[in-house]
Amino acid sequence: MKKSIKFVLSAFFAFMLNGCTVNMDESDDLFEQLSITYQNVCQSVTDAVQYPEPWTIDIERTFVIPNETIHSMSTCGLLETLLKNPSYSELQPWLSVSSNMFAPGVTMFNNALISNKVAVEFFKRDDFYPVLVSKYLSIIEDKGYHIDDGVVLVSPGNPAYIEMILASDMCMSLTNEKEKIQLMVLALERTKHAVDNENTTPCHIMIAIMKSYQYAPFMNDIEPRLTEATYGYTMLDNDGQINGNILFSHHRDIIIKYSKQFLNEQKIIIP
Repeated sequence: MKKSIKFVLSAFFAFMLNGCTVNMDESDDLFEQLSITYQNVCQSVTDAVQYPEPWTIDIERTFVIPNETIHSMSTCGLLETLLKNPSYSELQPWLSVSSNMFAPGVTMFNNALISNKVAVEFFKRDDFYPVLVSKYLSIIEDKGYHIDDGVVLVSPGNPAYIEMILASDMCMSLTNEKEKIQLMVLALERTKHAVDNENTTPCHIMIAIMKSYQYAPFMNDIEPRLTEATYGYTMLDNDGQINGNILFSHHRDIIIKYSKQFLNEQKIIIP
């Protein structure tokens, strides 16, 4: 496991077990003393649904995964089935494209997830959290991305889709406080390595967690400036104007600032 990830998980588990302040610049000796169980949880997935190829409009209209298949799948198989759905392959994590740049993207994503039988079954499983976090850890560790003719494309594993699932209403309603803190730390770690527009999507996790906690400084200062757009949240500028349908780098910096403040108040110090 990469050293930076060791720092992240050492800090979280030290906090979880000891309730003490942890500096992310300290030695990662604590990592060796702790049992980390969220790495490579799904090493071999054999029961995910195999979607027909080629995937056509006619197939999409008629293709149904039987309830019996969904209920019998492993948790890893359910996640793989959810992520590989070809209907979403070009649009993840935004499952619907609208000509209205200020369509409520977060609400639309949550509604689509709630209506997806595979997602509903996945979140019923007791082990959904380690399976999902293991997938996210593999993305953070990879730090890779595709470049085509100098243009940065989406990273392997489509991290934005994973991040929106982690930030979803279903996930937030089922994770406990310590798990939310871990997700906050991991989202901050992801912003260090993500490239292009991908380094703003982890902010959706941070926003969801601070809203879940009703973290007063964030709710008073930033939440009133948030607005939904086609590609998730964006923020009103200081003059009350909206200049795009995504979070920009200066928005990211503001959200990171409040996220670090939140974690510092939880006795986790992140420089």
